[in-house]
Amino acid sequence: MRFLLALGCISLLLSHAYAQEEDEPKGLVVPVEYGNVVLYQMAVPDAIALKGAGDKSVIEALSGTVQRDLGIAGHYHLLDANAFATESNSEGMKPRFNHWFNVGAQGLVKIGYEPSGDGLKVDMRLFSVDQAARVTLPAPYDKAQVIAKDPAKLRAYAHGFVNEIMRFYTKTPGFFGSHIVFVKRTDQGKEIYQISADGQEESALTKSGGVNMLPSVGGGRVFFTSFRNGGPHLFTLQGGTVKPFSSFEGLNTGAVLSPNGKYVAATLSKDGNPEIYLLDPQTGATVKRLTNAWGIDASPTWSPDSQQIAFVSDRHGSPQIWVMDVQGGNQRRLTFQGDYNQTPAWSPKGDKIAFTARDERNVFDIFTVNVADGHIDRLTQNQGNNEEPTWSPDGNYIAFTSTRNGASKLYVTTADGRVQTEISHGKGEYLTPYWGR
Repeated sequence: MRFLLALGCISLLLSHAYAQEEDEPKGLVVPVEYGNVVLYQMAVPDAIALKGAGDKSVIEALSGTVQRDLGIAGHYHLLDANAFATESNSEGMKPRFNHWFNVGAQGLVKIGYEPSGDGLKVDMRLFSVDQAARVTLPAPYDKAQVIAKDPAKLRAYAHGFVNEIMRFYTKTPGFFGSHIVFVKRTDQGKEIYQISADGQEESALTKSGGVNMLPSVGGGRVFFTSFRNGGPHLFTLQGGTVKPFSSFEGLNTGAVLSPNGKYVAATLSKDGNPEIYLLDPQTGATVKRLTNAWGIDASPTWSPDSQQIAFVSDRHGSPQIWVMDVQGGNQRRLTFQGDYNQTPAWSPKGDKIAFTARDERNVFDIFTVNVADGHIDRLTQNQGNNEEPTWSPDGNYIAFTSTRNGASKLYVTTADGRVQTEISHGKGEYLTPYWGR
């Protein structure tokens, strides 16, 4: 949709209407294939008040966060709490492993808390039921810690605990605690929002009442396109302050900061066609024009080493994914299947680019292409329109939008497409997510 919006900013046409003008789409035909995956059986009972009465808000912030995170992670099957709630409370923080073995648990999380001054003393423990032993996690989760009695701080602590659980089982720490910026379309317009990776703590970052779109995150700033000054112009947002960034004549959109912070890649039409430019990250001044084709070049995305840029170009007749060096050299076409491929997002691992493609049924779905050999895998199918992929900081998950249940909402999937979870819970349409790193 970022490529489509390059036209949309000029023609004010919706992307799907533009895409469906062709009578006989020749979409990408790649089936979804899932391997046989055995999920680790986890028991996560509610947090226990070790002293005094229980507090529902504390229980939600601690065990509720852990339960949500592990469900989104996709490697674990959470056992039904009705099978062990009574036993968990009676045993406290010292498991009777034979009980947990009998209910089918392989792993067990125990959380206890008690008042400590103005805060709470929180004890989070992971146990291996198979080995009847506690798993020693790195500090601060190797022993109880005093945390402020603030739901946000308790949730942050719980996110860190889940990240260490994921590191223990997968050798890679989790992504929880990170945030996704996106556009929400409401009756008042399109505003930039932020949401935590588990779908909580949603908040508006802009409140201009107009059209704000295509956010990205880099260097502690949010880059976005807005019509607030007549645009489409580029702006930055940091610490609640919005500043103009690029306002050349014509289109200014799709700004993305390179991982090394040296350049901003963006789409400008100041010299005619929409083309990819490098901009100075502090001033917004043009450093170099990278593309010079008759068609539209848009939607830049950086390789993790900041040495290459993937983008969308229709220079050969239909939108396809292309790759070039950081200075614009060695431009090569990466996708050859399908006639409408767009919104590339380069994995932090460097090996794959996720993108949106229109399939043989004239529906949009999420695919990945291997940068080295061009091999394509499909992640979504037969679930409405699925668009705008963006990678998690660890490169193991992808956030995207989907209309599978009606209006466009925000989902997170494992990188193989096996486990897909909706994380948006508010009203309005969720559009163009970008996962901060």
